Amino acid sequence: MWTYSLTFTLRAVLRELLRGFWGRYLVYPRLAAVERSAALLNAAIARRARRIGVTVAADGTRLARLPQPPQSAQYPQHPHHPQHLQLQQLQQLQQPPQPAQLPDGRSALLTKAEVARHPERFLRPRTLSTLLRSTIRTSGTSGSPLALVQTLGAVIREEGFIQRQLAWIGWRHGQRRAWIRGEIVCPAQPADGRYWCHDWFGKILLLSSYHLSNATIGAYIGALERYDPVVIHAYPSSVGALAAWLNAAGQRYRGRALRGVMTSSETLEPEVRSAVESAFGVPVYDWYGQAERVAAIGSCERGNYHVLTDYGGVELLELGDGSCELVGTTLNNPAMPLSRYRTGDRVIPGNGTPCACGRVFPTVKAVIGRQEKIVTLPDGRIVARLDRVFQGHERGLLEGQVLYRGDARFVLRVVTTDAFGAADEAALRDKFLLRVPRVQVDVERVAAIPRGPNGKYEFIAFET
Repeated sequence: MWTYSLTFTLRAVLRELLRGFWGRYLVYPRLAAVERSAALLNAAIARRARRIGVTVAADGTRLARLPQPPQSAQYPQHPHHPQHLQLQQLQQLQQPPQPAQLPDGRSALLTKAEVARHPERFLRPRTLSTLLRSTIRTSGTSGSPLALVQTLGAVIREEGFIQRQLAWIGWRHGQRRAWIRGEIVCPAQPADGRYWCHDWFGKILLLSSYHLSNATIGAYIGALERYDPVVIHAYPSSVGALAAWLNAAGQRYRGRALRGVMTSSETLEPEVRSAVESAFGVPVYDWYGQAERVAAIGSCERGNYHVLTDYGGVELLELGDGSCELVGTTLNNPAMPLSRYRTGDRVIPGNGTPCACGRVFPTVKAVIGRQEKIVTLPDGRIVARLDRVFQGHERGLLEGQVLYRGDARFVLRVVTTDAFGAADEAALRDKFLLRVPRVQVDVERVAAIPRGPNGKYEFIAFET
């Protein structure tokens, strides 16, 4: 087990040197200075927009509404969907088109499909300030891998925003934290029954989200209470399972230092928030973001969702059902500055009333963009958030879906190109079994994955 702890500790040291120190002492103080002043916030937004070379709304305390688009334009299909293959083949023979312009001079809305089809259109040449870059790969909840280039400066700014969110909770640098997310932190069957390891440098207890079950949750609670973190970072499904176990047993979490639970990466349902707050006795602070770095939302101690307009310029695209799609323009990443990017994630707009916490960011009622199904295996393990299985295959893998057939049997449905071979199939199986051991998993190539009325498909589906 010590090898896992050593690995995460060394990673934490490197992270601190490259981003943590700089984000905490250079970026965070500037972010904290603007959150309660409209004038300072708007001035900071204007400076960032000029620096990145993008256009965003001048008033960061309000969110612009965009009218509902025509039905045919609401959710474009993936560029490699069979209905688009012939058109794509013709387009490959000509120069990629330039970004469209609206009559008022603004850029047209940008989709993930366009970025996946022509990423070179959005990548800017290296300059002295953008020399250090990295590529991140994501599939999110869509199952369609996407490679994005970001500067080291963008990574450092991201760290600053996380530091601000942690400060809202009451955490300070050097205090203990716990982490229940998608990392592999222990063997598939740990001999000592410990489903966790330690980041000794960062003072983080890392617990596996893949071994949660009614038989193991008691051990998880015991480990958390002994470590006594100030903040617990977790998927809603993971901390929700802990809360359900505690509430069903009539118990309450007994750690004394805990100030808040920070959830992210999945939709936080109201009943899950209520269950967690009841079991753990602290507020839940929810965080929304995406790899494209165009929008971020964080909830405060009052439970309200603040759209962080100093992170990205955000517009709300009306969808006709009372919800709006988030459209964002980055204020962080000069290497690949996506403008007016349709995230595909939805929110329920707020009424414009300022939050009682005193922060001037506009608010929304709820984030509803990342709902996923949860699988409970016959042995009681709880499985959710498996998008990492499909990451790293963006050259040959176009789309992926996890199908559960019951009785611990899974099928990875994939839409692929000719570049995706037998070795890639084996790698997919191995990555899946690393996270969900002792199950049956097969890979099935399909022509397309059926979509629902919102243009997306279920990332985890059940066979009926």
